[in-house]
Amino acid sequence: MAVIKIIATGGTIANTGHGLIGIDEVLRDIPQAKAMAEFEVFEATRVRSGAIRLSHWLDVARAANAAAEDSRIDGIIVTHGTFTTEETAFFLHLCVRTEKPIVIVASQRKHDEVGNDGDRNMLDAIRLVLSPDARGKGVLVTLHEEIHSAREVVKTNQRPGGFLSLRGGILGNIEDDQVSFYATPTRRHTFKSEFDIRAIDVLPRVDVIAAYVGGDDAAAQACVAAGAKGLVISGYAYNGRPSADQLPGIEKIAGSGIPVVYSNRGGQGRIPVDWNDPFIQGDSLIPHKARILLMLGLTKTDDPKELQRMFNEY
Repeated sequence: MAVIKIIATGGTIANTGHGLIGIDEVLRDIPQAKAMAEFEVFEATRVRSGAIRLSHWLDVARAANAAAEDSRIDGIIVTHGTFTTEETAFFLHLCVRTEKPIVIVASQRKHDEVGNDGDRNMLDAIRLVLSPDARGKGVLVTLHEEIHSAREVVKTNQRPGGFLSLRGGILGNIEDDQVSFYATPTRRHTFKSEFDIRAIDVLPRVDVIAAYVGGDDAAAQACVAAGAKGLVISGYAYNGRPSADQLPGIEKIAGSGIPVVYSNRGGQGRIPVDWNDPFIQGDSLIPHKARILLMLGLTKTDDPKELQRMFNEY
């Protein structure tokens, strides 16, 4: 029988009216799971996902990497809260170097609520991680019978069906008779990534600055003073630029050697690259995912052209 490593972090999928419970307790309430695979559970943490910290990312990624290197393990499931599912998923997508399926699963309703969606989502995650077609597709996120790529998925609201994949849409579906893929990620990830969790001990500080009417550079300057090694601008669609009054100060920050990435606050469309621009164009990544790629990029280099190359490839 297949062996699946479950890395538990807490979240609504393991939450009840009496507080967070262990994922073992969740599995006991899903008897069908026992017939599908054997499970080894590692509890990385037990928190609501708004309390996930960078140290948790490192712990989860290291646990996933260890499971990937274990020949007994066929696939990896990470249980997670929905607030930060898309961020943890993209971090793992970039730095856990394996072709083994890694699936992040969450739920919009507590385990003991009427209409609980977590139990079905968990069964779908098991089926997905056991699908031969899931291999080599990077980190996948599943809720409500849908398969999302970690790069594109975003939570839009609190209801079932509230997760969407931007731009190209979902990768496929999990239905009663089979797991079906209709698309595959084409950007670099996991086993093709240059980032390796085994070589990362600490993540540099990167902050996100919002563009808005009437904004100035005070927030950007404060972040640099607090130790930011890079900035992401959640800028105007389409080009990701900040407001006119923010721009001069941010240009000075970029000129001082601190990389600044432009991202599209609208969440759709790619920012065209200008190799003569002092800023880095964040391709089609939404701001908080551009932040993750910049953090990992800064573990390698602070050269803007090399960082731009990364944003072009991932």
